[in-house]
Amino acid sequence: MACQLLSGVWTSKLGKEWDIEHRNALNEDFDKDKVRGMTFAKWAEIYLERYAKHKRTVKEDQRYLRTLSAFFGHLFLSQVTRAHVEEFKESRKARLLSNGKHVSVATCNRELACLRHMLRLTVEENLIESAPLVKLYRENGARDWALSTEEYERLLSEASPHLRPIITCAYETGMRAGEIKKLTWDKVDGKTGFIRLLADDTKAKEKRAIPMSPALQQVLEAIRGEQREGRIAPIDGRIFTWKGKPMTEGWKTAFNAACRRAGLAGFHFHDFRHTFVTRKVREGWDYKRIMAIAGHKTFAVFQRYNNPTEEDIKAVVLENAPKKMVGWPQLSHMVHTRESNVHHQRCK
Repeated sequence: MACQLLSGVWTSKLGKEWDIEHRNALNEDFDKDKVRGMTFAKWAEIYLERYAKHKRTVKEDQRYLRTLSAFFGHLFLSQVTRAHVEEFKESRKARLLSNGKHVSVATCNRELACLRHMLRLTVEENLIESAPLVKLYRENGARDWALSTEEYERLLSEASPHLRPIITCAYETGMRAGEIKKLTWDKVDGKTGFIRLLADDTKAKEKRAIPMSPALQQVLEAIRGEQREGRIAPIDGRIFTWKGKPMTEGWKTAFNAACRRAGLAGFHFHDFRHTFVTRKVREGWDYKRIMAIAGHKTFAVFQRYNNPTEEDIKAVVLENAPKKMVGWPQLSHMVHTRESNVHHQRCK
């Protein structure tokens, strides 16, 4: 069935009666009689409007929906089977991208997770009686790249001038790309030395206070001075701008190019979070404070971002190793307290 792209998602040419059904489905409670025979393409459009429109990841969802609708769009919801899902998985993994590489397992899983959510909602809304099983691929390769000091300095030297402040901010704070890109001056508390993100600014939807290092404070003061002098146009209070406009996704192209020039091809911007956590653990800071800065809610997530090197591990058995337990100073206190309690109980 022929399909066309409308408002960033796929929708089929089914005539005015489908448009009437669509408006009913969007503005009123679902009624089987009103949406009977709905195609996947139509449900994708409704899903975007009703469920994904206000999500932080709406742009990613739009991209996933285009891919899913290109494959499932002509099918009625009741026709989607597990065999179709498995066929989609195989065709997606086999597809070559423009760079000659296959679609990654992580990308496939994000698309499959979106598909699974969409199909589950069709059951909740009584559009179909049951949804086919959607199994995600197992992701074995957790990222563990933490930049060394030498690699960081090399990347800074190869980066374009407008990228260097962003790289410094990521390295010194472990903030997410979206948090940095949208950072405004009203979030910078120069008196106390903190960046104060509101709940709406963070992935976890909880406010977060991030201490600023002297290096980051120096960079921000330089940007503020340039904006005051008119050398950089202030745009809606944004800190990081480019050619008179707020930063958009386009800056990642320049970042990837800088990584290649620095001999760091494959390093992702998100790996700065791994770098920050690993560096602070190595410096000996306790995990609770590092988690508070990074915004990690669970210790399991924190562990994924702490990536010790072989040198870090070897230091544990060296004779001249530091007396403190790197990254776990509070643990030695806990052990000492426990031993004292045991001794006290024996004396009694």
